[in-house]
Amino acid sequence: MKNFFRKTAEFMQDRYGNDKLNTFILVITAFLYVINLFARNSIMIVIIILLLGIAIFRALSKNINKRLYENRRFTDIFTAVSDFFKRQYMRIRDIKTHRYVRCPYCKAQLRLKKRTGVQQIHCPRCGGDFKKNILF
Repeated sequence: MKNFFRKTAEFMQDRYGNDKLNTFILVITAFLYVINLFARNSIMIVIIILLLGIAIFRALSKNINKRLYENRRFTDIFTAVSDFFKRQYMRIRDIKTHRYVRCPYCKAQLRLKKRTGVQQIHCPRCGGDFKKNILF
C-alpha cells in the first residue's frame, strides 16, 4: 500500500491537482447524477461524463498557469454572484428597519435607517452629499 501512495505522489508531481473550480464542477456533476437517477435521460449522462472528463483533465494538467487563470476567473465570478445574493438577503432581512440607496456619484450602496421624508445623505466612500426622498 505504501508503494501505491508513493507512485501516486510521483505521478502527481508537477501536475495541477484540485482547486475551487474542480470542486464546483464535481458538485454540479454529483447534483446532475442524482437528478438523473430519477429522470433517466441519456443526454444528461453524456453531460455528466463530459464534466467528469473536464475535472480529471484539469486535475492532471501540467499547464499550471492556464489552470490558475481559469480558477481565478471562476473565483471572481463566483464571488460577485455570491456577494449579490448576500446583499439581497441583507435587504430582505433589514426591510423593517433600514433602506438601501445608491450614491449618485460613486454608485455605492448605502444603508440608511428607516425614516420617511427627505434625508440629507453623506456618502462615506466618495464624500459626496445628496438628498433622497424616502417614501416608505
